[in-house]
Amino acid sequence: MGGAVKVYGVAASPFVATVLLCLEEVGADYELLPLDMAAREQRTEPYLSRNPFGKIPALEDGELTIFGMKFTYSLTNQFIAAYKL
Repeated sequence: MGGAVKVYGVAASPFVATVLLCLEEVGADYELLPLDMAAREQRTEPYLSRNPFGKIPALEDGELTIFGMKFTYSLTNQFIAAYKL
């Protein structure tokens, strides 16, 4: 994992907030890229190329893009292991 992890979504979402909290806790470098949920930005390109289901959050770490809560929590656990918490 290299560089800042990009987190797509809105911090008000409990799913996004959980991921952000975990990334904060381990001191990971991340960038929140907000989506306009009122305009349904998550249902348009280029977001659908990150998550074809149009759900939040989606995470990008270099070449790796993941979505779905099970997988985003899995990546967060990798950060926890990397930071040895």
